[in-house]
This record gives sequence, C-alpha cells and structure tokens, in this order.
Amino acid sequence: MPEKRKLSAFARFSSAGIQMGVIIALFTWLGTWLDGKYHTTTPWFTIGLSLFGVISALVIIIREVIQMSKDDEKK
Repeated sequence: MPEKRKLSAFARFSSAGIQMGVIIALFTWLGTWLDGKYHTTTPWFTIGLSLFGVISALVIIIREVIQMSKDDEKK
C-alpha cells in the first residue's frame, strides 16, 4: 500500500473517531437535558439516547469501512 493511501486511510479513520465521539456526546447531552426538563427520577432519556448515539455512530463507522473496502477493490 503506497504511503499516500495509508495516510488517507488514517485521516478517514481519525475523522470517523471524532465524528463518533461528537454523535455520542450530542445524544447524551440531549438525554441529560430532557431528563432535567421533565424531572425524571431515573435518567431514561440519558440512557436511551446515549445508547442510540452509540448504535448510530457504529452504523456510520461500519458503512464507512464497507465503502472504503469497496473503494480499495476498485483500485
């Protein structure tokens, strides 16, 4: 694998990690905000939305890896 393609793959995975962290953080923040707004005794919004954020981020990462694999096969 040429050095340029290795660097490109590294950049894509680095940005994917940042994107994953941002998605999870935003959904968790939204859950805590909703729990505060509705004064829930158990933080169900935080739990549910943070899990949704993790699952969403994983789906995005898996799709990107599949796309990268298809791009490598074409080359």
